[in-house]
This record gives sequence, structure tokens and C-alpha cells, in this order.
Amino acid sequence: MFEWVHYQFPARIFIEKNATHKIGTLVKEVGSRALLVALKSEMSNPDELAVIKTSLDKYTSGCILYDDMASRPGNKELDTAAHFAKQSRADIIIGYGGRDSFHAAKAIALLCKNDVFAEDLPHTALPLKRAPLPVAQVPAAPSMGEETSPVFSVYNPETRSAFFSQDYRLFPAIIFVDPNITSTLSEGELSRAGAANVAAAVESILSRRANDITTSIALRSLDLVQKNLQQVMKEPGNMAARTNVSLASVLCGMAHSNSMLGLCYSIASATSLLTGLEFHLAMALLLPHVMEYNLTTSAGRYVQIARALDEDIKDITVIEAAIKAVEGVRKTYLELKIPQRLSESEIAKEDLPEIAELAFRIPMVKNSPRDLDKNEIETILIAAY
Repeated sequence: MFEWVHYQFPARIFIEKNATHKIGTLVKEVGSRALLVALKSEMSNPDELAVIKTSLDKYTSGCILYDDMASRPGNKELDTAAHFAKQSRADIIIGYGGRDSFHAAKAIALLCKNDVFAEDLPHTALPLKRAPLPVAQVPAAPSMGEETSPVFSVYNPETRSAFFSQDYRLFPAIIFVDPNITSTLSEGELSRAGAANVAAAVESILSRRANDITTSIALRSLDLVQKNLQQVMKEPGNMAARTNVSLASVLCGMAHSNSMLGLCYSIASATSLLTGLEFHLAMALLLPHVMEYNLTTSAGRYVQIARALDEDIKDITVIEAAIKAVEGVRKTYLELKIPQRLSESEIAKEDLPEIAELAFRIPMVKNSPRDLDKNEIETILIAAY
């Protein structure tokens, strides 16, 4: 019997060398005055930011650069930015950089159109009444596709926690991906970004909300990372491989923007929030252990993952093939020089119960194919330690 498949992705995507040079000509179709949100911690290429601003100034009524926010901006910083957007009469918000910039841009777009403070969002009926301003995103590095997603988060520095939600009106109007920008990344940064892409693609495939469309896209993302990331690290000037790594990130986001991420994302978010561990690294460290936990409930999907990772699964059982998928991820991470244990990252074992408690409260945890409680999350963390 045929089952309905629902998929939504309204963004226009431009992936090409010097894509940011034409940003002004395309943004003007959506808005006339842009607030360009950039966190100093994510500005891997300040010259590229100048190119973006020049193009916007030329083709729109103006661009205001807003870079007065710390890494992982908190409630008050987002409120201040939203107020500034109102005062500046911005009619489009552009995020430049990485994960924190993308989440900030979406939150600002929502807050500046509604009479609500960031700290009140967890206690406010969502979606908010007024539609957010349109958003455009410009990744400065492959970011497991978070530039594509309608999910946003608001960080509370007092509790070291974050509120996560989604609003489908926050799908970006336009995404500009210029592989040239990634040439400034170190080998370690590129390695962690690629490892996180693998984790997010696997999470998308295993999600309860996955469907044939999201799974096909996520498998293609895995295939591109597998075939191109190491090549870029060996040959930094290989623009074809570099473009494919950027494409893999966008495809990963196109998958999880609908399937949503799950258990690994929730635990990684909690770990990063409470310990300061870099988020992409947390995703990579935790994925094999989350995969082991979910293996028996989703073995058939693991077979697809094993194939995408070029594992030899001929003449073996489904469970054996599923185990090969986990082994394939571990081999990939060893090649990328990703640490294998949380204990290698100066995380205290005493922190694990608090991490589990916070992870259990992050809504994406419900997308896991297997039901669990916070004690089982702590068990996963202990295994990863």
C-alpha cells in the first residue's frame, strides 16, 4: 500500500565559485535592506565578508553589518540584535559563517517581527503570529547543512541550556555556497565538519520522520563525503572535490530539514552547551555509540548506510551488515583523525548525568527510532567516555 510522502524545501540554492559576488543581484528580489549577521568567532574569511557587503550595497538600498555578538549569542544579545534590525528598517536577515550565525539569523528574523523577548520563547505559543523576515544564509564552511534548516535555537547563558524549536517560515529564501570560502579552513576544521556531516546524514536516515526522499538525499550526501573529503585534505586546490564537499553539506541539510535530527544531535548539543566541546566534534564522537544503541531497531537502514560507506556486505546477514555500517563510520573517523572517546576532550565523568538530563529535554531526541529515557542516554555517554 502506498504511503504519502511529504517534503518541503522552498529555498533557492546557488553553489558555485564566487557565488557571493552576485548576492546583491539576487537578494534584491527578496528584500531591499539587509542586516548581515556575522559572529567574529565564525569569520574564517573577513575578505569574503567585504565582498558580500559590497555586492549588497551596490544592488540594494543598503547593508548593515551586525557583528556585535559573541560565539553562541544568548537571549539578551539576540533581543538587542532584533531591536537593531527594527531600528535599521531591515527587511531581510542574512547569516554568514557557521552554525551559531545561522541560528542567530533565524531567531533575529522571528523576534524582530513579534512582540516577544528571546527568554520568553520557551513559554510562548508557537508558531508566533507574525511571519518572520525572510532569511538568506551564506556558509563559510561546510556545516552539516544547518544553513538549510527551519530549526532555530536560543541560548540561555545563565542555565547553559538552549531552547530548540522550528518554524517552517524560517526556511531560507536563498542559500549562497561558495566553495572558495572553505579554502581558508585548517585540515582539522575541515575534518570535523566532514565528520559531523556524516553524523547528521546518518541521523537523518535513522529518524522516525525519515521518508524515501530524505533518505535518498542523505545517502547521496554520505556518498559525496566519502568520495571527496579525503581528496580535498590531500589536494587543497582540488576545486571539484571541494565543491562536492560543500554540496554534501547542503544535501545533508535538505534531508534533515524534513526528517529532523535525533539522538546524536541532542546529546551533542547538550555536551557542547555544558562543557564547551566543539559541536561538530561532539557529533562525531557520539555517532558510533548512538548507532550501536539504535542498531537492532533499524538494521535495514544500516544496510543502506554500509553501502554508502563502501563496506563489503555481500553474503552476510542484515545484522552483520548493520554492524559493518558502524565499523565503516569508525574507519572513516580514524582516517579523519577524529578522537574516539569523550575522555580525550577533557570532559569530566561527573558531568555525564547532567549532560544526559539536558539531552533528554531537547525535542529532537524524540526522533530517535528507539524510545529511551535519560538513564539510557547516560549509558550511551558512559560507553562513549
